[in-house]
Amino acid sequence: MGCQTCCLALAVVVILAPGPSWLCLQCDPNFAIRFASYAPHLSRKSWGLGDVPAAGRRLRGWTQDTLQELHLGVRAEIPMVKLQMIATTVYGKLDTLFKGNTYKPGVLPVILSSIFEEQVKLLRNAIIESRVKCERHCGIKQYEAISCETCSPTKPTCFGYNCESSEEWEDALKGLYEHINNLSTQPGEWSMALKQIPGFSHCTSTSLDNLNFTSIESTLSKNWLNMMALKELEGDMPILQLFAPIC
Repeated sequence: MGCQTCCLALAVVVILAPGPSWLCLQCDPNFAIRFASYAPHLSRKSWGLGDVPAAGRRLRGWTQDTLQELHLGVRAEIPMVKLQMIATTVYGKLDTLFKGNTYKPGVLPVILSSIFEEQVKLLRNAIIESRVKCERHCGIKQYEAISCETCSPTKPTCFGYNCESSEEWEDALKGLYEHINNLSTQPGEWSMALKQIPGFSHCTSTSLDNLNFTSIESTLSKNWLNMMALKELEGDMPILQLFAPIC
């Protein structure tokens, strides 16, 4: 399945949009120590008037500013290996910035802001790319990640339409039902866990007994058939508007 088609299942739920947002870099174990090491350099530099306070505000507000800039339409969950790669990149740029250099007035805050913006972009892309990669499978999949909200381990769940035959698709539906059936049965937790599956964010069912799986299967099968039809098209493929299952 082409890259564009593989991403279609995710298009509805991963579009950047106003909504809940978190921050990530502070979940790296070295964050506090590394950022604490940058502040002392500000008092030993001969920078332009106002640059030191501006740089200090940026460093002190790094996590809160990221909170405001990292806007996603999906839960902010990122594989630890990707988080650590991004952290290493950011630390390297900050180390270079504060390594015995002096700058013309106004330059330091600009460079610092540039590093910050690059960090936000890297975090956002890594979160989305991880979801897209998961969606390229057939049926229910999970991957190891860390929550940017709590910095605790998590397993994001996705449902992909990349099934090549009706037999694979039937197995995917069975796997989806089994996954839903095994969700937590604690009051309130079942519905919350169900909403974490892409496409089910609108569901209000509070128990498996109230879930209309016949309707869900019919809706998802329409999506799959549309995906299969798109594979037969040549040239640029239109974005598929996936139907949300009626729960």
